[in-house]
Amino acid sequence: MYETRRLLAPEADECGGSFEADEYGGSDGEGEAMTGLRQRLLVEGWSGTWNRMSRTKKVATDVMETPLNRCLSTLDITLLGIGHMVGAGIYVLTGTVAKDTAGPAIILSFLLAGFASLLSALCYAEFGARVPKAGSAYVYTYVTIGEFWAFVIGWNIVLEHMIGAASVARAWSGYVDSLFDGALSNATMTHIGVLHAGLLAPYPDFLAFAVTLAYCGFLTMGVKGSAYFNSVFTLINLCVMAFVIVVGMTYADIANWSAGDGFMAYGVSGVISGAATCFYAFVGFDSIATAGEEAKNPARSIPRATLVSMSVVTVGYVLVGGTLTLMVPYYNLNPAAALPDAFAVHGANWAKYVVSVGALCGMTTTLFGSLFSLPRCVYAMAVDGLLFSWLARVSDKTKVPIITLMLCGFFSALIALLFDIEKLVEFMSIGTLMAYTIVSASVIILRYQPASRCNIKSPSHKQATPTPGALPTPTTPMDDLGKADGEGGELRSSCRWLLPLVGQREEGVVVTWAVVIFTMSSSALSCLWQFGGNFLALPYPSAWAIILAVLITFLLIFSVVLIVAHRQNHIILSFSVPLVPLVPLVSIFFNVALMVHLNPMTWIRFVVWMVIGLLVYFIYGQHHSCEAEPVSSYSTLLTEPTPAGNTVFGSVQHTLSHVTAKIASAATEDKKPIVDQEELGDNDL
Repeated sequence: MYETRRLLAPEADECGGSFEADEYGGSDGEGEAMTGLRQRLLVEGWSGTWNRMSRTKKVATDVMETPLNRCLSTLDITLLGIGHMVGAGIYVLTGTVAKDTAGPAIILSFLLAGFASLLSALCYAEFGARVPKAGSAYVYTYVTIGEFWAFVIGWNIVLEHMIGAASVARAWSGYVDSLFDGALSNATMTHIGVLHAGLLAPYPDFLAFAVTLAYCGFLTMGVKGSAYFNSVFTLINLCVMAFVIVVGMTYADIANWSAGDGFMAYGVSGVISGAATCFYAFVGFDSIATAGEEAKNPARSIPRATLVSMSVVTVGYVLVGGTLTLMVPYYNLNPAAALPDAFAVHGANWAKYVVSVGALCGMTTTLFGSLFSLPRCVYAMAVDGLLFSWLARVSDKTKVPIITLMLCGFFSALIALLFDIEKLVEFMSIGTLMAYTIVSASVIILRYQPASRCNIKSPSHKQATPTPGALPTPTTPMDDLGKADGEGGELRSSCRWLLPLVGQREEGVVVTWAVVIFTMSSSALSCLWQFGGNFLALPYPSAWAIILAVLITFLLIFSVVLIVAHRQNHIILSFSVPLVPLVPLVSIFFNVALMVHLNPMTWIRFVVWMVIGLLVYFIYGQHHSCEAEPVSSYSTLLTEPTPAGNTVFGSVQHTLSHVTAKIASAATEDKKPIVDQEELGDNDL
């Protein structure tokens, strides 16, 4: 028996104890040793959890390799983005926001939402050039911030596209119903019944359910065929938009902007609230980034497609919103079918059918965009191990994750069957805004990291000439003295006066915390303006509100100073966000301000969704992540030096660490035996 113990722990005697002590009653320090081990296990357990949450995704050098089909051109991706953005937003959301939220100032809401979206789109474009993989903001966050926040963003993108698909399907069905003067809805309520729950729609929409499943079937035929289908419908939709603007302006009356309560009928707050809701209309550029793994040349196509599609859509929304409110006073608009009814009011019934055809084409492409992006985000998370691995299966024939596509399509169809479009739109906006915020923050964090720690390497860094789609290698220029100015993240020499305040920190850490402070301060200032604006109103503002506003503003300015005081790295990309950190910081501020203006019930639903997601992550995703260490973190605990006096547990720890080390080495050295005969010696045998 003693010899067997020596096989497991040959150095047990050297540690000052043996198994005989435990066998015959133990030592005096056994209780203390057990308590100490428990405490260390708890500490190491929490430390291990934190390390798993903050681990980042390592981007391999073969980033262009994928089981998906790289066949999309820049034009394909641009039309995909435009088609996704120009749909229910322009034909349904315009009337709803103009009548109930912003009035004729809807054009300002669209400008504000478009400007904030453009800032986020620039950040997406840079990441699309850095990481040409499916998953969009999820992958970008995983590379820069860490696994936990990546899962949060990925989970929100799933929500965004699932709700987006359901809301567009519901709007598509509503437009068809309006063409038949409500015959479909009336028949459903007469023969099936109505839904009495407050959170549900007035009646189940079986047409929306069916059309969602039908479009999922189209998407299973492959990405190239889907792109052709999307391009045709998008071009038809753009022609109808031009028709609405040109023909609608012939019925324009500038007096309609002063009717009722005037141009800004709901005040500045209404404009901002309208912009928060109008974010729904601009979520389509996320599908551009999602297509990064199926683009022929993502480093060039993703940035170009993002900027072109955002510009076209923003101009189109502003012109259509202005045309609509000039044709009909905002308070007389029909939210369900604002544009067709606006033409009908002026006797142009023939135009009603032209607009309806364009609306159906536009909502078809929007539904296609959501159903295209949704399974690819789930696929990216499943490939990384954060969701179930069977969701990452790709069809050998069509190069599409068919199982994931059909599953996501079914849940989207189920939501479209039961829920009302207005509640869906607000619920979707909050996830979109959070994703945009974290992507903007990620750009700053990545720019101020040392180039060697950016986890992004060129797939062709050994080649003399770059290949199409390749990611360029980091470069470190020289300063005037001929010395390298650092990889990025270090404090500038002109800002050494900040050293007593920030101390000696690892490169990039101070900037990361400065971004966190800026985001939290932006949230606090937006909440103060939203819920305490009366206390800041002139001519008698409250002293406490002024002091609080000044303090928050100081924190905002101080965080910006901290960021600017550090050096950026010098990685050369095919596209980079200009004016960093200004552009991403403004994007963060706008996104946070718009999130604060959302309905409180939207936040409650969002919290419920996040609780479900966190359970999935901590129960499954964290333990199945592909970034997990091959050896358990407990092996680190067991190999630490043993405290004096803990003789029994010292031998146990050394025994387990010895076996763990042998198992790990056997896995990498052709399955060598855990205990070598030469190591034991003749006596031990």
